[in-house]
Amino acid sequence: MAVDHSTGLAADMGITDEMMAHPDPRVPFIDPENIPEDLQAELGPAYDWSREMWGTVPRFLQMLGNAPGAVEGWMQLDQKLRVDYLKKDPDYVKIQELVIVKTALLTECNN
Repeated sequence: MAVDHSTGLAADMGITDEMMAHPDPRVPFIDPENIPEDLQAELGPAYDWSREMWGTVPRFLQMLGNAPGAVEGWMQLDQKLRVDYLKKDPDYVKIQELVIVKTALLTECNN
């Protein structure tokens, strides 16, 4: 089986470099500017908090938006692991972010 060395996948799979660089998500994102009405009451406050705290609604949070309970759970975890430390020890968060970036670079994760 021939392997495309730029993607690491079998050539007959039809996966291009562009698809690898900008993959289409299998789970649709819930756009912060276009939240469905049935999810608005649950997601609206969480998305607003994210914008206020971080300046944006990250893509992983938009993906979790399909299950509002998961967004709530993630935000509680984020509050305990990051936000509380941000207030107590800003250097901790800087180190944590460097670890995240280094891991992403080493694993070539760009999404």
